[in-house]
Amino acid sequence: MALKLLNPSLRPLGMFDLADADAGTLEGGEYVQLEAAGGTEGYAADVGEPGPYSGAGTVTFSVATRTAGSLGGLADEGTEEYGTLFGSLIGQNAGQATQVNGAVVLGPSTDRASGKVTVWAMAGLYGVSGAAADDSGTPLSGLALNLPVHADANGLLGGAALGGDQVAISVGAMTDTSLVSTTASAVGEPSVAEFIAVFYTGNAQA
Repeated sequence: MALKLLNPSLRPLGMFDLADADAGTLEGGEYVQLEAAGGTEGYAADVGEPGPYSGAGTVTFSVATRTAGSLGGLADEGTEEYGTLFGSLIGQNAGQATQVNGAVVLGPSTDRASGKVTVWAMAGLYGVSGAAADDSGTPLSGLALNLPVHADANGLLGGAALGGDQVAISVGAMTDTSLVSTTASAVGEPSVAEFIAVFYTGNAQA
């Protein structure tokens, strides 16, 4: 259950404050959008009040249905492959790593640890799995190729019935992606769909 970086861009937009209600709940791959939230910063002590914009509330990203013209992107949950506070444990005494699938992650995800979210806002190819790809109304797995992808009020991706403006284009399921082990299909078993690929259209779309 995560956002998978397939061929997105060189760098993410950056790390931003996450709305209090969303911290600790991200699955990865949800659509998040820039908003002005009420109250003060609830996590990082070095942020505090929003400076010259005081009175408008703290600037945050939160899960949302896309509104064209607003700055948004896909949320990285900060657990798969990197992003946890202490990395990942390999074996018993072998040490720690941050990019080993199947390892035991140590420490909280970034959204729990700091109330921040890494936002990928550049157009590109991303993989989405878990809850973010499984809106109960129109899940990504049920979309044909090249159909528009939208987001519901919780940032979950799916078909046009979810409303709002277009977030991405459906590319389809990716199966048996490992390059270093025998795939299920190679031994006569059904292919395993690991995540759904989408092309995020970026923020230039009006």
